[in-house]
Amino acid sequence: MSDTEVFSTSVPDGDYIVTARDTRWLVRRVVGDRASQTTFIIKEGEAPAVAQALIFARNDGTAAWLRVDERQFRLIQSFRET
Repeated sequence: MSDTEVFSTSVPDGDYIVTARDTRWLVRRVVGDRASQTTFIIKEGEAPAVAQALIFARNDGTAAWLRVDERQFRLIQSFRET
């Protein structure tokens, strides 16, 4: 197993993205055509938002990503079967 971080400029459909906003964290699901829908809004901080994204991704067999900036995402964890 590698400890290398994975970055991407696009997130596959169905995956979850954790995004920081001024007063809250959003967990969004990619629904296609570079669009997403807000699934969860968390005001308690990054850790609970990441935990929620991981729960969703594990249940759906997808992956969770953290938005680094407007065009880059870092993979938190993937639950896809290889």
